[in-house]
Amino acid sequence: MTEHKDAYTFLAEKHGFGSSQSYLRVLQFLMTPQQVEMVTHLPGSPEEVARKAGLKLADVKKNLDVLYRKGVIVLKDYKVPDDYMFCKYAERMWEVSESLMGLDLYSEAETKQLFRLWDDWKETDYADMTAARWHNLKAMGINGLRIVPAYKSILDSPQILPQEDAREIVRVQPLITVVSCSCRKHKRMVGKPCKKSPSDINCLQFAKSAEYSLSRGHGRKISVDEAMAIVDKNEEQGLVHQWMNHSKIEAAQPYALCSCCRCCCTIWHAADIRHVPNDEVFAKSRYEARVDADLCNGCQDCVERCQFDAIEMKQVSGTKKLKAVVNPEKCWGCGVCTLVCPADALKMHLVRTAEHIPA
Repeated sequence: MTEHKDAYTFLAEKHGFGSSQSYLRVLQFLMTPQQVEMVTHLPGSPEEVARKAGLKLADVKKNLDVLYRKGVIVLKDYKVPDDYMFCKYAERMWEVSESLMGLDLYSEAETKQLFRLWDDWKETDYADMTAARWHNLKAMGINGLRIVPAYKSILDSPQILPQEDAREIVRVQPLITVVSCSCRKHKRMVGKPCKKSPSDINCLQFAKSAEYSLSRGHGRKISVDEAMAIVDKNEEQGLVHQWMNHSKIEAAQPYALCSCCRCCCTIWHAADIRHVPNDEVFAKSRYEARVDADLCNGCQDCVERCQFDAIEMKQVSGTKKLKAVVNPEKCWGCGVCTLVCPADALKMHLVRTAEHIPA
C-alpha cells in the first residue's frame, strides 16, 4: 500500500498538490493502484508502459483507454493515437473528469461521490493555490484573464478591436465544439445550481481543446452560427465572457470562450473564498458602463444583473427617485447590465486605448 500511496503522491506533486490530502483522495478515486503505477511510466505508448511495468499489453491498453476517457491521461498529439502523457494541469483534469456523465464509467452514486471529492479540493487546497497564483501574477503586473464585453453592448462603438469582439473571436476559429460547462455542472451536482443559467451546455471550446473534446466524445462540433447563438443566449442570461490575457501565462493559447457566473466559475469562486480582489484576477475591458440619470426609471434590473457589485441605487440631485449609479472602480466593462435596461439609460463608453489589450 505504501508503494501505491507513493505513486499517487508522485503524480499529485506534478500538479503542485503533493501534500494535499483532498487531492490524493481524488486521484485514488480516479485510478486503481495498478492504474496509477501505469501512469507513472508515462509519457509513452501502451507497448512502452507494458515493457517498463512488466504487464500484459492487453491489460495496459484496456486500462489506458479507461484513463483517457476519464481525463487522467491525454494524447501528446491528438492526431497521433496511443501516445499518452499524464494530464499536465489539475484544473484541466478536473474539467474533463467532470464530463464523465453519460460515458458509462461510473454509476450515478459514484459520479456524485467524485464531484464531492473535487468540491472538497476546490474549496480548500485549490483555493489556496489560486489565491497565491493571482497574487504573484499581480505583483508582476499581470492579469491572467480579461473580461470580453457582451458584443451587443458595444455594437455602436466604431473602435471595436477583433480581440474584444466575441463575434470575431468565434469567427476565426478553425474548429469549434460546445461542451457542458464543468463549473456549472459541478455546482448543480453538489446541490448548488447556477443562479444565472439553467443550462450547462454553453461552453465553447477551440483549437486543441476542441479536438480533445471530440476525441473523447463529450464535445459536439458546431458552426460559427451555432456558436454565436450560444454567445447570444449566454449574454441574455447575464453571463460574463472571459479570455486569456497574457502571453506569459503558461498554456496561454486561448482554448475556450468562457461565459461565467460568480456563483459557479471555479476561478472566480475560489478567488472569492480567499477574498482575492477582482483586480488580481481580471483585467478590465476597454469599456465602462455609464448611466444617463435623466433616462433611468429606477427599475434596478441592472443592479441584480451586475456580477461585480458596481451598480447601486442612489438619490440623485434634482429628483426624489432613486437612480442607478455605476462605480467606475468596480466596473469591469462586461456590458451585460446594458442589455436589460428597459429605459436605454445604460451605455458602454470607451475609456481605454487599444494598447490596453495584448495583441
